[in-house]
Formats: sequence, C-alpha cells, structure tokens
Amino acid sequence: MTWSFAYPSLYSFNSLTPGDSRRASLFLLYNISMSKSSDWSAWEQAQKVKGCSASCWVRSLPLSGLNSSLLNTETKASPVSSVDEKIREDAAAKLYRTIKPWQTRILRVDPATQFDETVVCTLLVADVIVHEGLGIVEEGSPREVPFEALSYTWGAPVFSHPIQINEVEFFVTENLDSALRHLRLTDAKRYLWVDALCINQFDVKEKSVQVGRMFSIYKKACRVVAWNSGWTREKSTILSTVLANMSNNQKHSEDCLERLKSLHRFLANACEPPLFKRTWVRQEAFAARDLVMQFSDMLIPWRDYERTRDFTALIGGYADINPELTFPDFTDALYLKFPFNAIMTLVQPDYRSDHKSRNERNLAAMNAPVSLLDALVFSCCFGVTDPRDLVYGILGFTTVPVSISQDVADTHQPTLTVDYGRSISEVYQDVVRYEISRTKSLWILDYVTSRPASSKELPSWTPDWRTYDPQVARHRVLSRTNSWKYGFIDANRIGMPWEPVQQPLGTNGFLFTRGIILGTLQQNVDEATAWMPFISPNFQSKFKERFGGRDFDDPHLFPGVKRDYKSTFDEMFGDGNIPLYDGKVVGVKVSKAGKRLMTTFQNEMLEKIGFAVRGRVIAPPEPIRGNHTLGFASASVSLAPKGSLGNDIVVLFQGSPCPFVLRHFDQEQYTLIGRAIFPLWFEHKSASFDDLRMDERTWSSNNAVYTETSDVLESRLVWPEKMASIWKPVLQDSEFLGSLEDFQLV
Repeated sequence: MTWSFAYPSLYSFNSLTPGDSRRASLFLLYNISMSKSSDWSAWEQAQKVKGCSASCWVRSLPLSGLNSSLLNTETKASPVSSVDEKIREDAAAKLYRTIKPWQTRILRVDPATQFDETVVCTLLVADVIVHEGLGIVEEGSPREVPFEALSYTWGAPVFSHPIQINEVEFFVTENLDSALRHLRLTDAKRYLWVDALCINQFDVKEKSVQVGRMFSIYKKACRVVAWNSGWTREKSTILSTVLANMSNNQKHSEDCLERLKSLHRFLANACEPPLFKRTWVRQEAFAARDLVMQFSDMLIPWRDYERTRDFTALIGGYADINPELTFPDFTDALYLKFPFNAIMTLVQPDYRSDHKSRNERNLAAMNAPVSLLDALVFSCCFGVTDPRDLVYGILGFTTVPVSISQDVADTHQPTLTVDYGRSISEVYQDVVRYEISRTKSLWILDYVTSRPASSKELPSWTPDWRTYDPQVARHRVLSRTNSWKYGFIDANRIGMPWEPVQQPLGTNGFLFTRGIILGTLQQNVDEATAWMPFISPNFQSKFKERFGGRDFDDPHLFPGVKRDYKSTFDEMFGDGNIPLYDGKVVGVKVSKAGKRLMTTFQNEMLEKIGFAVRGRVIAPPEPIRGNHTLGFASASVSLAPKGSLGNDIVVLFQGSPCPFVLRHFDQEQYTLIGRAIFPLWFEHKSASFDDLRMDERTWSSNNAVYTETSDVLESRLVWPEKMASIWKPVLQDSEFLGSLEDFQLV
C-alpha cells in the first residue's frame, strides 16, 4: 500500500478533526486501484513495494540514527559560570550615558568574515522619530536609519561571553552571543535593537521608561527577527528540505512511517521553540510588520513558518499521531501573532475551526488590541525572568494607555505606569486599581482564586498572575455565570450608577470598599429545610391578587416551579460541574438585607408581569400569554469557594457585579476568599414561554464582541431590559442601601 500527500490550505486543515485524519481525501490520497478489471496489475505491483524509491525526499533526510539531541531544539544550560556582577556594573557605567525619554539606543554590529571573531559593536543614541526608522548621528552627520529588532530568550542569567561595545568589554549570555554572531553580516554593518544592550539594565528609571516604549520600537522596526537557539547544520538541512518539498505529491509506503514519525517529532519541536514560551514575544510578534524566524544561519519568512506548522500536523495525521485533546496551549504561534485568537478560543473552544465566526467582516478584529484582563489570563502560560513583566510585557498589544512616569501620567484617563522601582506586589496592585478606575467596577475581584503559598506576599484582593489558571475564566464564560440567575449585576444595562468608592492615594496593601452583608456561611446545610424557596409574605399576597387566588406553584402558570430545589439543583448540576469554579454548596444564614434584596427582586418581577398584562387579574383557568419569567431562590443555600469556612460572610460590594466571601481579619479589616453565588435564582418560565424567541435570551453575539468591546471575557448572558433592569429598584431601595458599611480589604 502506498500513500501520497501534499500540503493543504490552512482553512482546509483546520476543518479536519483528529478522527478524520486517515479518511480525509483532502489530505491523504490512497493511490490504490481496487478494480481488477481496469488496473489489477498496477494494484499487484503496489502490494510488492517494500519502500520508497531512492528519490524519496523523506529518505534523503539525515534521520537514520536520529538521536534525542537532534530531536530536541532546546539548548542545555552552559556549565560556565557568570562573570562577577560588579564587573558588568562597572562596564555599564563606562558604556551608558543618560538619554532623554524620547530617545533610545541602536546597536550597530560590525561585519566579520570568521564566525569565531570577537563580536564588535557600537551603541548609538537614537531619537524615536515620527518617520520610518530611528534618527541617529553617525560620523558627525544626522540621518534616519532603518533597523531590525531582535526577539530572543534571555535564558539563565549567566553572563559569560565577552563582546566589544564602544571599545568596552561587556559580558552577555551565551544565547545572545550566538545570535549576534549569526546575525552579523560579512560585508556590511547591521543595525539591531536588542533590549539587553540598548537599555541600561542597571538603571531602574531608564529601564522603566524604555520598557514603556518597547512596543513602538518593535512596531517601527523594518523587521523583527525571532532568534531560535540550539540549531545545528544537520537540523537546518532537515528543515530546508521540508520547506522545499512540502508541496511535493510524493508517494510513500509503509516503511516510511517511522521516518515520518521522527520527522514529526522534530518539526513539532521546531514549530514551538522555547522562544514562544517567553511572555515578551507576545508583544513583539503582535507589533512586527515583518516577522521572520531565524534558525542559526537559516532565515524563514513567517508565512513559510505557518505552512511548516500545518504540514507538521498533516504528517502527524498520516502517521496516526493525533494531537492531545487537552486545554489549548496559548503559547501557540498563531495566538502570539493574533492575541484576539487566544481570547476567542477561550470563549468559544471551536472558534479556531469555526470559519463562520471568522468571516471577512471580522478579520480586522483578529489584529485588534485586547483588554488588559483578557491578556493577563494567559500570563501563567509564559516564562519571565522578572514576574513584573507578566504585566509590563503585554501592555503594547492591549488597550492600556501607558505612562512613562507617575509625574507625567494623564489625569483624564486611567493609565498604568511602568516602574521597575515598584515591587511585584505593588505592580499587581496597580493592575487592580487601574481596572477599577477604567471600568468603574470591582469586576477584577472575580479573578481572585485560591492561591498557593507563594502568593502570600500579595493582598488577598490582588490576583496572582504568576499562578492564574485560564480555565477559571473559561469556566465563567462557558457556564454563563454572568447572568441575573447567578446574582450578577449588569451595571451597563441597568442605566444607573453602581460604582465603587474612590481609592485614596498611598494605600499600598489596602482596598477600601463599601458593601452590604447578605448572609453568614454555615458549616452544614440542613437538607430538610435549606432548599425551600424563599417566598416573602408580600410577594405571596400580591401573586394571589394578580392571578385570581392561585399560588406561585400553580402548574398552569409556571409549570417548572418546585417546592424542593434540591432536586432541581441536582438535575441542573448533577455532574458536579456547578457554576462556581472550584466551589462548593454551603449553608447560609441570610441577613435582613439579604431578605430585603430577594423580596424586592421578586416583587419587581411580578410588577413587570403586571405591566405586561396591563394590570389585569389573570383569573383561572386563564394562563399567562407571552414570555414571562419568575425567579425563586433558597435563602439558606449559597455557592462559595472551597476555601470558605463557617462564619465567613457574603458581601455585595458597591460597584461589584456579584457577591464575594470575606473573612474577618482584624478590627474592620477583611481578607477576600473569592466569588460567591447568592442568591442562586431558579428560573421559572410561563406556560406559553417560547424558547425560540432569541430576543428574549441570547449570549453576547460574536459581532458585538468583535466590534464593540475588547473585553471579550466580559461577554455575558444578555436579557432584554425588563430582566436587566430588575436590579435597578433593588439598588435604589433606601432600606437595602441603608445596610451599606465600610470594609477594608487586606
């Protein structure tokens, strides 16, 4: 049996599922004639084939005896020790002079004919001008110079390789030394922007300013070179041969299977190099006008790199190597180049292969910036030397306005200041305060989850982006927990202010809030009584008045109403996948304010129905006509984080879209445990409810996500105004608001 395959189009490949890889005629063409009458002799000849011909390009690859070092594209740490830090600091003092905030430096690499020659460079001060390139003064004459920006991994901080910069011996890492040797030309000078050298790493103030400018520098570069270390001539031979033959409709027989498996392992490593695990590459790849992959002396345009990735998946299907069906790897190259793809894949797992969601009208959004929170949820997937760079390293491809110092921050809009003089904790707190100021909401507190011991340096209200699990955000979206049924307040649709208190200056470690205690958590749930629906006397009397003496659980009105919500809950979430990620069911002793909230909520829903029927009394046996909903909840059950304990309190903060669990710490200080779902409303539809009325209940549309907001993860279950506005009278109720009190989170 023989096979042949040729490189397919990108869209064709994405439509292929793992189980279809052997069957899809678009990819694997079974060149067998099963007709004895027409070509039986050719079929018999095919059965005798023991291997490919000598001209088979796979056979020509140096794959025989392929060892692990050839398969592995990563480089092992050098045993050479780093030069003393004082030596590097003294060299930096000789090399660097103070530059203006609108300036940077450019590295001019001198040519060399021999690879082993010392790397000789010149650092030139450059103005970041409005035109192409950078403005420099060279040999006494000002001129505009085009340049390339280097994207690479710093690796371990082992500075063991000396190079010459402005006649000063300066030590760099092995990887950077190798990159400069391969990138320098033999007959001309080359202008590069390299962060480790163009920024004085010993000057915290300069580093803060320059990092804030990095996105614009990479955007101005005529080309961004992504340097991949650990390559040999043998590896380059394999890769160049693959590139030359991807479109070759070469026949292969069974004994090529093992060669192709080895080739697949090699290409899989090549297509996901260590560089793509680095957080800074996200900003650099997004900014690049022209991105090329450099493998030692071999240069690959980005379009060929993408073709190589798809070809790798193709031969994986041929060799029955199916991709692991696990949570998406957001260090994937296409997610780096188009961050919007990563966000949409989180929100819609089938987005990448759903071409209807990627039509021409929405293509522009694939290149659009994303919100800071949308970008941060993937931070833990990437490596950094400095944890502060999980924030600073993504600012360029987000919608965040960046200030170069606290003194010049724009007071008219929220900004983030890049400042390496601030601790990790302070930087992560800055993110929270920025988001609160930008959104006028405490939405970001929903990103606080259970954290390891390493997070103790952070306040309880500050998400730790070093350990954040993207599946938390994914669960929130796919479970559609951002709806009224889960106690979620959509302030944007209510049409009234519901904003948090303004944070005073100089409050490091503290978050000041005002909130209402809805209840206190209990150790146990009383299964006999806890699940009974809360029905206020006021609601019950008004309901009977409206519906001719009938009770709220009359099957002719709302057939889904049950007096025991335990069975309803088990039917909805019997698989254990409750709406609160890493949560549990707990008992709650509801407060007076909590009962007031549920009473007001239910009465308002009843008023909406009364308005819809023009105030008529719906006497039996007449049903309600039209789409109407009532919500009932148990006042004794809540969903809370697994780390919650008895006597923790459930608080609805002013400006928060949902309640949170707090634990008393000291005097008026509390620690934030996480999000709570209380009350948990059970939705009951009228007997004539039409589920096909999409205007009654829809998830935020793709078009709205693409064109109206960059906060993709804030997409939520959208109800008409009559449901969203139910919260309005609750948040205007003087008795309910009279329970507001101050909370200081630590």
